[in-house]
Amino acid sequence: MSESFKNKDRIKFRKDGIQRRFILKTKEILGITESELAKKLKISRRTIQEWTKERITISKIAIEKMSKWTKLPIPKNHKIISWKLYLQIAGKIGSRAKIKMYGNVGGDEKYRKEKWRVWWDITGQHRKTAPGFQSIIKIKIPRKSILLAEFVGIMLGDGGINKYHTSITLSSEEKQYISFVSKKIKELFGVTPKIYKLSYAKAVKIVVNRKQLIDFCQTIGLARGNKIKQQVDIPRWVKENRKFSISCIRGLIDTDGCFYTNSYYVNGKKYSYFKIAFISASKLLAHSVLETLINLGINARIDKNHRDVRIVDSEHVAKYIREIGSHNQKHIDKIEKWKVALNGKAAVC
Repeated sequence: MSESFKNKDRIKFRKDGIQRRFILKTKEILGITESELAKKLKISRRTIQEWTKERITISKIAIEKMSKWTKLPIPKNHKIISWKLYLQIAGKIGSRAKIKMYGNVGGDEKYRKEKWRVWWDITGQHRKTAPGFQSIIKIKIPRKSILLAEFVGIMLGDGGINKYHTSITLSSEEKQYISFVSKKIKELFGVTPKIYKLSYAKAVKIVVNRKQLIDFCQTIGLARGNKIKQQVDIPRWVKENRKFSISCIRGLIDTDGCFYTNSYYVNGKKYSYFKIAFISASKLLAHSVLETLINLGINARIDKNHRDVRIVDSEHVAKYIREIGSHNQKHIDKIEKWKVALNGKAAVC
């Protein structure tokens, strides 16, 4: 993180949803977009997204600034995490892992190489596969299907592909969705992914170490490397099939989307409307989501920065829920609350 809040204390709220609601309320009061809030705070838009999804704790300075601008009190149920202490703990964890694998090799480059060679001769070369990369064991190659299209949506939302593995990063609180995604990966490719809890964020990585999967993902239109730089998009084979498009959109919004309530007062009376948002740093992807929703008969709009897609009309929110739905329990819970509320209006976020 190269933002101005780097190396600063963080605030950790003791209940889920508090951090996200504070950010959403700030945007609503200030009447600005996510990008505009990021610019105002002098941080990256990606950082705002991670804070909103509660994958990482928010900067104490940032929340104090938002509180000052909006006059919103900072929720009391929280604790301050010292950034210096956090770095010390993270460093110790990393050091222990390195020592466990290679021994205490110190800072001498020549000595490190010698110790690595000893480890390789005794242990490393005799492993079934190289650490973190299984190229021999083959995966099942699935045909194009509704399930594969949803996997594409999930990967476009929170997935990543590098030269060693394929991964999906999700909030550690989304336990049921983590289980759902893991099972679908096994169903599609015949491999059981590994799940790693991240020490630096409230998130997990679902990882598959298979070169064949990396190669396959690229054949179906998923890019290896930085998705933002490459301005990823929904593959053509998905766009050209209505059922595939529905599944892909579900995967995208289940990972990078939000179901939320927009509230305002008129003549002292409060009105709350259930809405859906999808935000992407890829303009191509955001416009494809917009176009796909419209083709499915769901009215949506995009902001002037061409990154924030919203479904705001109650009738079309209902159509999305009815025809596309969600497999992510955190969204399903909000939808169920919305369904039981009178006229589809409820403060559910």
